Formats: sequence, C-alpha cells, structure tokens
Amino acid sequence: MISVIMATYNTSMFVAPAIESILNQSFEKFELIIVDDGSTDNTLEIVRRYAERDTRIQVIQTEHGGASNARNVGIQASKYPWIAIMDADDISLPNRLEKQITAAKANSKIVALGAAVHHMNSKGEIFSVSRLGPETEEAFYRQRQEGHVVNLNHPTALLNKGVVLKVGGYNPQYNPQFEGTEDLELLDRMAEYGPVIALREPLALYRVHSQSMSMQRFFLQRHSMRYVRTRHLAKLAGKREPSLEDYFEECRQRPLFSRLSKHLKTLGIFYYRKAGLFVCEKQYLQACFYIGMSAALNPKYSIPRVWKQVLSPEARQAIDKVKQ
Repeated sequence: MISVIMATYNTSMFVAPAIESILNQSFEKFELIIVDDGSTDNTLEIVRRYAERDTRIQVIQTEHGGASNARNVGIQASKYPWIAIMDADDISLPNRLEKQITAAKANSKIVALGAAVHHMNSKGEIFSVSRLGPETEEAFYRQRQEGHVVNLNHPTALLNKGVVLKVGGYNPQYNPQFEGTEDLELLDRMAEYGPVIALREPLALYRVHSQSMSMQRFFLQRHSMRYVRTRHLAKLAGKREPSLEDYFEECRQRPLFSRLSKHLKTLGIFYYRKAGLFVCEKQYLQACFYIGMSAALNPKYSIPRVWKQVLSPEARQAIDKVKQ
C-alpha cells in the first residue's frame, strides 16, 4: 500500500494531468494526499473537484510554507508504509507505482527507491532521459564509502515511511536560503539506515521550465549539495560534522583561484541546464550557444551527459518507446 504525497502551489496549469497520472496507475492500492501550500490561483479548486470524484484523494490546505513543509504535513496524515513523492507539474507513467513497490518488496533493506525520468517541455513533448542514483546495492555502498552524496530524481522517490519518520522528515529549516534541496539532505540522512537505489527504467515525465526551483535557486542548491557532501565526508572520517556557519567560513577562507575555479565549473553546469531549457522549447540556436559555453567551462560534466541523455542508442530507444 502506498501513500502518494503531492504538494501544490499555484500549479493550476499542470496539476490536473499530474493527478490523472496517479489515478491511472496500474497499481490501485494507494491514497493520494494533496497538500495545497497556500495557492493564490485556482489550484485548490481544481484538486477539490478531483477529490469529490475519487475517494482515494484527500486534500489538505495549509498556509504557504514551502514544498518540504507541505510534504511533511502529507506524510503525517498518511496511513500506508510507503511514501511516493509526486510533483504537481510532472507525470507518472502508468506502471510507476507497480514497478517501484515490486522492487521495494523484493529487497527489504531498501529505504528509498527512485527511477529514471524523461525530460519534457511545457507542452508535454519529450526530449531526453535522465538517470540519477546508484542502480544496485553494491553501487550504493561503494558511492557512500567514496564520499559521494547519493541522490535520486526526487519526483520518482518511493520512501520507507518508518525511516522517514525516524530521521525527522524533510528539514526545511536547516537553512531557509537552501529551499529546494531538502530532498537531497533527507536522502543523505535516510542512507544511514539502508540502500537508496534507482531503477534504470524511466517511470516519470519531468517537466523542465524556467520557473522551476532547480533553475531559480540553482547556485544556492549547488552550494547546499557541497555542504551535505562535506558533512558526509566528516562523518566518514570520524570528525565533527561542520555546521553551515563553519562550512561558509571555510569556503570564504579558500584561495581566490580555488573559488574561481569552482564557480566556473558550476557555471558550466548551469549553462548545461539552460541549454536543456532551450532544447525543450525548440530554440536550438540559443541551446547551441549554451551547450558550447558549458563544454568550454566544464567539459567533463556536459559532454558525457549529452551522450547519455540524448544521443546514445539506449537514450534514443527509451525516448522513442515512451512517445509511442
């Protein structure tokens, strides 16, 4: 049994197909808890109409406090042992829940399970495939031991509710300016209790647009990711885990050249994301400019990803399959 948690905030343009993608799942033993985070458009009206038609839907209204706070509210209201995260502007493919719960039940040690996603634009057109997270238990432990922070495509996350509650849920207050990366920080804490693994098969359509949190707060999010990794490395070494203040101070003390080099590499990642936005909107001239800038600043990041996400035979086959 699965509790699907969807946080909504001014998503009236996309929330209906997101809800329908859950209602049309091949796995039917679920509840859908929609927590409206103080929307000011007609999002709440839309989700309430769906709740009137399907008893599996529960709607909770809260004051605006951020997506992570809304998800915590939904988790507290849930009644099933597995929590499926669903974003209000994405689409879950029909077999998402069935594939994930089957994999989770096959390995009782798993605490979180993700999947690959397809990137799509605002019109629902599909352009690429993105895989994130270790695909085996062995890869998970190896990455953790090497100091990597294990992450998943968050809109595909299936979380063990008991472990989520044990670690305290999402922590949106660990630094307000890092809003949007609490999912990574939560998974890092959950990883202390068991494997965090991703299925290789794409099970969701991830909507790429300029208003997404990952674009608006990109540089703060990258800074947050580096802090979580620094914290994990300290734990591996048996050292005191640094506070955010300690981490900021250490960053300020680094040599200028080191800080500049890190910024340029991060800028290369940002330009790669920008290129993806323009590809999705079929603005190919701008996309070529930004992919060129990305390759110049951070070739080790951008060039392999162009192959894996768009050009490889496996990527093309996955994209063609979901388009059929």
